[in-house]
Amino acid sequence: MKKINNETFSKHPSRFELRKGKEHRDSPKCSYGNSYRWIGYDLETKEYVRFTKGVFKKLIRSKIDN
Repeated sequence: MKKINNETFSKHPSRFELRKGKEHRDSPKCSYGNSYRWIGYDLETKEYVRFTKGVFKKLIRSKIDN
């Protein structure tokens, strides 16, 4: 999976979203075969991505605030 850092995310924040892994059947499994609790998604390329810790924290905070 492609990893999205703060620089990439800051250029196009509306391009990415944070999804609950169990709610999307097409979401990938972790290396142990379990569903991710949260997984990133690139709306432009239509593929799942990983976020760095800083980006993940921003997205979680925005979900809590809304």
